[in-house]
Amino acid sequence: MLFRSMKNLTIEKRGKGRPKKAQAEAVAFDPKSVHIFKGSELKFNESIFRPMKTGTLMDELLSADKGLMPAVNMIICEGPGTGKSTVVLDMLARLAKTGKRVLFVSGEMDEIGHFKYCKRMPHFATVPTLFLKNYTETVRETMEYVFDQGYDVVAIDSIAEVIEMYKDTYRTTESAAELWFLNLQSTVKKGENKLKKYTTFINIQQVTKAGDFAGSNRLKHMTEAMCHLERIKDSDSRKIYFSKNRDNNIDMSITYRIGLNQVEYNLEQADEE
Repeated sequence: MLFRSMKNLTIEKRGKGRPKKAQAEAVAFDPKSVHIFKGSELKFNESIFRPMKTGTLMDELLSADKGLMPAVNMIICEGPGTGKSTVVLDMLARLAKTGKRVLFVSGEMDEIGHFKYCKRMPHFATVPTLFLKNYTETVRETMEYVFDQGYDVVAIDSIAEVIEMYKDTYRTTESAAELWFLNLQSTVKKGENKLKKYTTFINIQQVTKAGDFAGSNRLKHMTEAMCHLERIKDSDSRKIYFSKNRDNNIDMSITYRIGLNQVEYNLEQADEE
């Protein structure tokens, strides 16, 4: 297995050898392969409309249907120390408890760091985790194989780490790495995996020192939702809001506080500056 929950963690060694430079493959164009559809001709399972419930106030924020919707590509962004990984792992742990098949892809934290994290937040230990730094020389093959197994929700921490690994391994450009990253998620979220799951992707991304999104406009435009976490001045609480969300309006926000062993969500201070 390429990943395990923290309860059954073993550390696997990386493979050896230098990767070969990625070669661009010419694709012959076949006009017969072009298909134009009417909306009435598109066929998807009705499960695509069933929200996945976390059981917290996050459900109110995520969609008008009160929960995380299937087949969504979401970005959660903000600076370091705002609790992005904590909020995402909390969502995954709660969804896993309801029977959803979830996966956390850690590109930044290693096994020791994650083990310590789970000591603080014991319910995080139930979340299956792929430690991507163990597969830097096969990052593309590893992620394509794992995502093909079929998940309800996959969280990636972070976009920047995956893109950098891809660039370094396959000696390619950032644009090419982003295109692979987006195409992979687009394919899997449409149910093109072994379990026919309409996978939702939660992608964590940093912002620059100036507070700007650390990524291309293509990354922002290709997502259905853009979620932000920010600190509240003179408070131990932080705010969550969306600047873009195709499944809900963006007028609402909630606050959260990271306690000793849990994440607490609150609606009362949502509009407080």
